[in-house]
Amino acid sequence: MLAYLCCNGGRAVRKRMLEEIMWAGAERGRARDSLYKVCGFITRWQENEGVQLPLTICREEIYLDTELIELDLQQFLRYHESQDAGDWERAEKLYTAPLLFENSYDWIEEYEAVYDMAYYELLSRLAAHYERDNNQEKRLYYNGKLKGFR
Repeated sequence: MLAYLCCNGGRAVRKRMLEEIMWAGAERGRARDSLYKVCGFITRWQENEGVQLPLTICREEIYLDTELIELDLQQFLRYHESQDAGDWERAEKLYTAPLLFENSYDWIEEYEAVYDMAYYELLSRLAAHYERDNNQEKRLYYNGKLKGFR
């Protein structure tokens, strides 16, 4: 659930929607119970371990303020959106596909596609940049990554 909230970019999510995403196929009562158990676990985890998450659990929504925590996903997008080739290289180093590579969730495919497309675009941009700069070593490096990514 925390991974979903992080991928969701800090937008509030209705509890009902989380129930449907996290516990697809479960009857509504069981899904709601599961959501409350997860919320309780997170609350106890924060209290017992001293972990501080900017997580707000309201009556019908859950909100994780992703601006108050450091997320590689957000850093990747910031570097990707930059106009600086150094930032593009930093973004390329952050990318370790697939998203949440050790875990497979139905909901993650949409996010994987977004980051995969951004990474492909980033490699293309880097290869073109170094071609314009006549840096053959880096151009070949990023073109090789592009070929391996397809």
